[in-house]
Amino acid sequence: MTYYGFRHWGSPEFEKALALSIQDTYAFREWTSEELNLPAEYEDIHLDLVEEVSVSYEQEADVRRLPDSKRLVSIEAHLVCNFDVFIYKPDYIFVEDDPRLSIVNPYWNKRYMRGEITLRLRSEIMLVLDISDSEWRRLEVLSVTPVFADDDRFEMTSRRRRFRR
Repeated sequence: MTYYGFRHWGSPEFEKALALSIQDTYAFREWTSEELNLPAEYEDIHLDLVEEVSVSYEQEADVRRLPDSKRLVSIEAHLVCNFDVFIYKPDYIFVEDDPRLSIVNPYWNKRYMRGEITLRLRSEIMLVLDISDSEWRRLEVLSVTPVFADDDRFEMTSRRRRFRR
């Protein structure tokens, strides 16, 4: 794929810079369980680390010119991310079988335990690239939107539904 002569597209340096920019942009943002396609038992979800980024090259990027050698770019990428989560102790039974979940501190406080969950996300990323002479100078992530197919949902038998009336 060519991007106006942008030769660093897909390089390890670009993907590393993209991962760091995603972390910076979402450092203090709380995610909802619906945004990440998780059960409602996961609360206070925060991005901890973007372990891996691989930009999808099957589709052309949507690129728009902005002033001062900047480009607004929309790309698709696959991310592997670690999120910090909190689980209300009585609700743990509903998510204990999730293989992506690791409990870090079961005694966080009287009512909650702290955990980490690793998610693989296919995402649409909107970013601004500052380029000059086909060299990227600065990268700023504006948004990351996870994209889920119906079969990507985490399936679990909900014991809650059986007992609540």
